[in-house]
Amino acid sequence: RSPSSVSLRGIARATMLKIFALLGLTASASAFSAPAMRASRAGVSKVSMLDESEISAAIPFVRKPEALNGELLLDIGFDPAGFTKKKSLAEITKFREAEIKHGRVCMLAATGFLVQELVAPYQKAPFNEPNPINAFGVVPALGLLQIFLVAGLIEKNTSGYADPRIPGDIGWDPLGLSADGIKEEWAIAELKHGR
Repeated sequence: RSPSSVSLRGIARATMLKIFALLGLTASASAFSAPAMRASRAGVSKVSMLDESEISAAIPFVRKPEALNGELLLDIGFDPAGFTKKKSLAEITKFREAEIKHGRVCMLAATGFLVQELVAPYQKAPFNEPNPINAFGVVPALGLLQIFLVAGLIEKNTSGYADPRIPGDIGWDPLGLSADGIKEEWAIAELKHGR
């Protein structure tokens, strides 16, 4: 082979790679373009205008769910899955209770990840695993039993929403932060952080 034929093959290969890369970018960019609009049979598209009070604050182009009328704190009309259809306020309040409880668990879990990574290097085996996911596998069986037992007791004692109380108020306030009532801005912050 002559040196010129080798260099021509290299150039041709580089050109082909550039063409394939360009085609790949073009194909992926077309995924972000708007779909073509089809005209209706009558030739006029039907657009229904919603009243300002019917529009969801969460999704401005969607009708607000009927059951979410703003009675609950931070109710902005977000229910794309339709969980609140044909539900009473008491049932929706139970959903809020579950949302707050799950949000609290998630916030504690996120904090636990950070604490595990910061404290583990100073612990003795088997508690010195800095990776929280791997740490679950090295905890002794009695330690896991203790964790699940305490979680089950907490769940049992805080389940069963009683109507007169505020969702999320389980009667445990060791620091006395809600002695004068639950502050609205704190309740909003807790919901937002949990979400």
